[in-house]
Amino acid sequence: MIERFHLAFRAGLINRFGEIPTASKLAIEFNLRNFQSKPISRETARKWINGQSIPETTRLKTLIAWLDLDASFIYSTTVTEKASIHVAIESEQDRAKVDAYGRRKIEMLAQAALNFVTPLAAVLNSEGVIILVNSAWRSAAMLYPKLKGGSLGCEGVNYLAVCEKAMGPGSEEANKVARSIRAVIAENTKTFTSKYPCHSNGDKRWFEVKVSAYKHFDDVCCVVIHMPITEATFKKKN
Repeated sequence: MIERFHLAFRAGLINRFGEIPTASKLAIEFNLRNFQSKPISRETARKWINGQSIPETTRLKTLIAWLDLDASFIYSTTVTEKASIHVAIESEQDRAKVDAYGRRKIEMLAQAALNFVTPLAAVLNSEGVIILVNSAWRSAAMLYPKLKGGSLGCEGVNYLAVCEKAMGPGSEEANKVARSIRAVIAENTKTFTSKYPCHSNGDKRWFEVKVSAYKHFDDVCCVVIHMPITEATFKKKN
């Protein structure tokens, strides 16, 4: 259980703070929200961060609520522990649980790693549907009015369709990105890079978009990254 808590906990910290906070900061922030047990020390916070200990039940519930942790993952059945020590799995139902645990573990590690990427980053499946975004992408989507609080620009949304249906200023570049994504997915050795302006409400901004793909067995996924750049960089030859 301590391994599952550590994976979920560190991913939750990154989603909340954008990075792993110091033990002092974590202790202060936790104690401001902890009304059911005694305050924790900096040393306790350090052990949580480093995966050396797990909170007792009351504190764990506070962390789950505060960091929006997946309680079902943390408290998942001990059949996952059997798999980790190579004990035989007796039923297909148990095997399914182990497989689900493995996928969840990989997903959480991928999310934590993606959140360390400063540019806006998203992973699409072969159909162009967003399956994972990082914190920077999510924050930008939530602030963009046309995306309705991020609901039209994060997981589950077909990014290809959004780009292809774009209208008005910037639509030409969006259509170009959509065509490039299709090309990259069709031939996953390709990459695509382009620069574009993104001005709104008197605020002038420029970005560089990069599209690449990777193949895992028969599945092809596409990574889309939008990097803020300066006007001078934008004016350089693309």
